[in-house]
Amino acid sequence: MVTKILKKVGVFIILLLLSACPIKPECPPELEMYIPDLVSVVPLDTVYHVGDQIVYTAVIPSRIDSLNIDIYEDTGVTSTMLGGSEISRFDGNYIEVFKGYTRRIGDENTLVAYVRYNPVDKFYEFQARVTFTRPGEYKIFTDGMQVRIPKKNSKCAEYEIETNIQGLEIGSMWEFRVEP
Repeated sequence: MVTKILKKVGVFIILLLLSACPIKPECPPELEMYIPDLVSVVPLDTVYHVGDQIVYTAVIPSRIDSLNIDIYEDTGVTSTMLGGSEISRFDGNYIEVFKGYTRRIGDENTLVAYVRYNPVDKFYEFQARVTFTRPGEYKIFTDGMQVRIPKKNSKCAEYEIETNIQGLEIGSMWEFRVEP
């Protein structure tokens, strides 16, 4: 009985090895690009007061002329997470979203920003006004600020665009405080 089972398992393993189809499909490498200054914060400062407002905007082009690609046409993706946007750092203040949306994800219930495709302007956009309601020290990391856009009907990324906040170098940190 045991010998029969071992033979069947052995045959199954050999058939798997002989077939050219992998058990777990691998993702092909995505097209990575760096496009500076796609995120803005107005006004960008180091000291604010409770009641002050900033407008946080991300505008990601769908059409990249230098590479002759149109991300929306290639993928059909209408929204995706703005990774590294650090919108969660503003949590606890009043956040009013005009373009795109926010969602809470993960065990820590982290607030994240999502860009949404605008078919008229042909950009992926996020825009929110933050009204500071709580004083404190804030740190926004610009390292890893990116948009990853998956292929149609796939979990594999096709495009990855890395960017920064206008006026700040990529990989830097924007530190500011909100005073009463």
